[in-house]
Amino acid sequence: MENINLFLVLTFLILIIRLSDAKPSSDKFFMDKMCGNESIILDGDFKPGTSFQLTSNSKYQPNFNCSIKFRAAQSTQRFVITIERMNIVNCPNDYLRIYDSSTLLNKDIKQQCGTPSSFSFTTTTGQVTFTFTSGPGTKSSGFQIAIALHFPAVPACPQSLGFFLCKNKNCISKKLQCDTYDHCGDFTDELSCSMVGKK
Repeated sequence: MENINLFLVLTFLILIIRLSDAKPSSDKFFMDKMCGNESIILDGDFKPGTSFQLTSNSKYQPNFNCSIKFRAAQSTQRFVITIERMNIVNCPNDYLRIYDSSTLLNKDIKQQCGTPSSFSFTTTTGQVTFTFTSGPGTKSSGFQIAIALHFPAVPACPQSLGFFLCKNKNCISKKLQCDTYDHCGDFTDELSCSMVGKK
């Protein structure tokens, strides 16, 4: 009987260790709680990517203006930005603008507000700023964005060194694979995932 209990305890501990190693813990981030803070630094070792929503509330506030900035830890790193969901109905009074350093990425108004399908950008610099502005009037849920470091200077993006090569040739951290967020920009990091890797 003792052997069976010891076996069950060991099996349970191994399962817990495997599940905790499957994916790092995922914190929820909300843009309206991070406005004006210092740049959020993403690095390849500890924080190679994240995702955030505009607000934790069901609808964002009127007359709201907020900017958050991300910076890559290394000068050779870039960002893959995927707008996974957007619901900004008071268009064009309410809008999201995304800047690659000082260059506006989403120049098309259809990528600043409305309810477009998912879309993505790969930056040419290691700095990105998200700016959201709302006027008076009807409000909606906002957006959800996934952001990941892209490693264009890493030859062949070797999986054996902890990288994942997306079908679109973006090279991201393998840590971001199977976390339910589209860090590749083409969803290939979320294909062929077992339920163990899911959040």
